[in-house]
Amino acid sequence: MKPAAEQSTAICILGMHRSGTSSITRAINLLGAYLGEAEKLCGTGADNPKGHWEHLEIQGLQRRLLARLGREWNTTRPLPDGWCGLDAIRPLKAELAGLVGRVFAGQPLWAWKDPQTCLLVPLWREILRQSDTQIRCVFVVRNPLDVANSLAARNGLQLNHSLGIWFHYNIVALKDAAGLPTVFLSYEGFLGAWEPELRRCASELGLNWPPDTQGLRAELESFIEPGLRHNHAPPEQLQKLPLPVLELYQILSDACVGTTGRDDCFDATASRLWREFRGYGPLFEPTPTPPKEGRLRRTWRRWQRSIGKRMSGNQESRRKSSA
Repeated sequence: MKPAAEQSTAICILGMHRSGTSSITRAINLLGAYLGEAEKLCGTGADNPKGHWEHLEIQGLQRRLLARLGREWNTTRPLPDGWCGLDAIRPLKAELAGLVGRVFAGQPLWAWKDPQTCLLVPLWREILRQSDTQIRCVFVVRNPLDVANSLAARNGLQLNHSLGIWFHYNIVALKDAAGLPTVFLSYEGFLGAWEPELRRCASELGLNWPPDTQGLRAELESFIEPGLRHNHAPPEQLQKLPLPVLELYQILSDACVGTTGRDDCFDATASRLWREFRGYGPLFEPTPTPPKEGRLRRTWRRWQRSIGKRMSGNQESRRKSSA
């Protein structure tokens, strides 16, 4: 093992697509974390005019890795048990190790962000352990309805499918990041008061606050525009969501405001939600086949009833607005 002074630290930004991970990544970058050469970072787009701050090679490799496992970014099917040790994954594992060594060698503090990482944490833990790199995580949380509405606008995904993806990414990341130093950060809270949230993040991760606070403030205030957040689901609509979604969002929200830590109760709830989701997760693919009997069918029915109420409410709202 390297002496502590020579070890590098990697900040893993975890969070579902459309959850504000780009803004958080830029903030971590301004705290001194290296993201890679500018020309290798994903640029701006209509869906993210301030930039994605993702390393293109990492993004592409993770997409290929999921494809090797028969998945795409919008899957709700958990990866197979032991996937990280499969022979089919070894070449891509070696490629990722080489990429990390080439891009981040000699960097005492670096970070990466790609929402697909939520599904691939065990791979990163193995590779960075072998390179004697410490991992610390920032877990970004956003209201699941806002995420679903954003995915509907960007990708045309149905609400049911989007909620399944949101649940999948978050529950898998929670499970696989257990034991790693982790800060939970609310996207909504960050937009509302970025400085205290970023200071808390820096303190918990052991990052130095830049001496030029005015410069940092100017950079972030020009970068963070709450007006770019186009989806704002009212609290009463959240209550119409399926119970598993509400339960997961609640423990994540509590962790963001510090009312609970990642204690035994938190982990027990996350473990139970993960076990249940393994059974019914694939049902949220675009053309699911409902289970025939038992507890999974009852859970599936609860999801369907909740989604039905939500969609009926939307249709009624549209009729009134057009009247």
